[in-house]
Amino acid sequence: MHRSLAGFLIGALIGLILILVARYAPSPAWGEWLEDAFIFPGQVQAPVAIIAVDESSLQRYGDPAEWPADRYAQLLQRAWEAGAEVVALDLLPPPYVISTIPITASGPTVWPVLGAGTPSARHGRMSFPYRMGAAPAGGVIGHINLIPDPDGVLRRVPLWIQVAGETIPVLGWKAVALYIQTATPSMTGPADSSFGLRLATDSAGQVRLNYPARPDSIPIYSLQRLMEGTLPPDALARRILFIGRTEGERVETHRTPVGTLSGVEVQAELAIALLTDHILTPAPFSLTVALILGATLLSGWLGARIRHPLLLLIALLSVATGILAVRLIIQTQGLQGEILFPLIGWLTSATAAVVWRISAERGQRQRLLRLLRGRASPRLLTQLLEMPHGEQLLNADVRFIVVLFADVRGFVRLTEGQDPRTIRDTTNQHLSAFTDAVVEAGGLVTKYVGDMVAAIFNAPLPIDRPTDQALRAAQDGLQRLRQLWRERPDLLRLPMGVGIHAGSAVVGLLGSSHHQEYDAIGDTVNIAARLSTCAPAGEIYVTEAVVATASKNWSFEPLGVVQVRGRYEPVLAYRLRTEE
Repeated sequence: MHRSLAGFLIGALIGLILILVARYAPSPAWGEWLEDAFIFPGQVQAPVAIIAVDESSLQRYGDPAEWPADRYAQLLQRAWEAGAEVVALDLLPPPYVISTIPITASGPTVWPVLGAGTPSARHGRMSFPYRMGAAPAGGVIGHINLIPDPDGVLRRVPLWIQVAGETIPVLGWKAVALYIQTATPSMTGPADSSFGLRLATDSAGQVRLNYPARPDSIPIYSLQRLMEGTLPPDALARRILFIGRTEGERVETHRTPVGTLSGVEVQAELAIALLTDHILTPAPFSLTVALILGATLLSGWLGARIRHPLLLLIALLSVATGILAVRLIIQTQGLQGEILFPLIGWLTSATAAVVWRISAERGQRQRLLRLLRGRASPRLLTQLLEMPHGEQLLNADVRFIVVLFADVRGFVRLTEGQDPRTIRDTTNQHLSAFTDAVVEAGGLVTKYVGDMVAAIFNAPLPIDRPTDQALRAAQDGLQRLRQLWRERPDLLRLPMGVGIHAGSAVVGLLGSSHHQEYDAIGDTVNIAARLSTCAPAGEIYVTEAVVATASKNWSFEPLGVVQVRGRYEPVLAYRLRTEE
């Protein structure tokens, strides 16, 4: 619960910060590259075709900027004869030609307008200081200029420009309006409705183009084939026909999310997007908030809870996949959902939670080592450190334990008149010998009280047959003392008696909030302590509970009732028989 709460708090904090950033700061330019990955053009069917002024056409007919008026008239005538319903010229005829081209067919034509000079966005309009030409009789004006984003990629297309108080629609938009025989509305605000679409624009009058068609899925025919009448039958029938340069030194090209396209191909993409509802409208900010918070809270929780690296990686990748899936679902609804900040939140929150968890676990390990190092076996310490909630096992609780006390017999008399430093060194050597026996048997030394050592078995982790292990530790401890005396005949001897009892006790971290020790308290502990004071040097006294829980390999001699100090009820004691 503690880790879950910490993970949620980390995620909530990072999420709130990112929400504020997303609300008041623009997305970085590199975030657009991530959005580009969600453009999936397909084989979209739309009544659009392109007549390409390619290299062969340029060689045969020359530069369109130098064509005479009758060449343009012939071009339009061929288009009408081929069945095109709307012709959009993505070409720049000489100024003297635009007003002199005779309209010889009844089909509508969209004439180009060139915005000259540096555009500026004012009051939701993309404005140009100058435009070329005027609309001739029978034709309509359409804008052809496309302004890429700062990174050079064309993602947003202006729907109109404002020139000298006049609103001029973009070429592709105007062509679609003529094709479906509806008037292009005058843009009076940042959003309007046209062709059944809600077209929300930015401050420059632009919309996000969700490129719907693969470039190779739009029919493209050479200008030479159109002029020579060699196109397949009905190739241009009932289509919007865009005519423009696709090759040559003066061709207008743009980097787009679906590759490099010529200006005429972008105009065709815009027409297809309008006809097939592939214009993206910014999603409500509440959806961005939900995505950010969902990503940060979930990834923060996972980072704080899951310790296994592979499982954590799989879980976090699942969250990222969910974010991307939601983004795709949003896009299918014609919405431009924010994905950059949710992914940043997903990664940042998970990283912060993992760092917090590692730091918390390091602190836990240090605390465990500080409490138990030298008092427990390395195996027990390793188990506690590797467990996800090892420190929680140290919390005070009622446990069945076996308690061992070893006390020096006649300590006051033996140390009378001795140098205090000698007493210190001698006592430490004796206690260390007995401690080693306890640790090797799987027990835990809880404290030293003067010349007495206290140990418990079956806590904080359970062990197999704790009574047998306590008896084995007692025997081994006494044997180690005898070995110490043989190796150090000059050493002051401190013989010990041992008392062992089994039962329930409160075991865990005890003490004030400023200083706690892992210890055990209760009647079980008291009996073992008092019984150790009754045991003669080199003897092991146990209670009836120890005899009952020990294996049959041990042999005990009844001692009868022993009245221990401080208890009203006497204790039925036994002596462990040992083979010398």
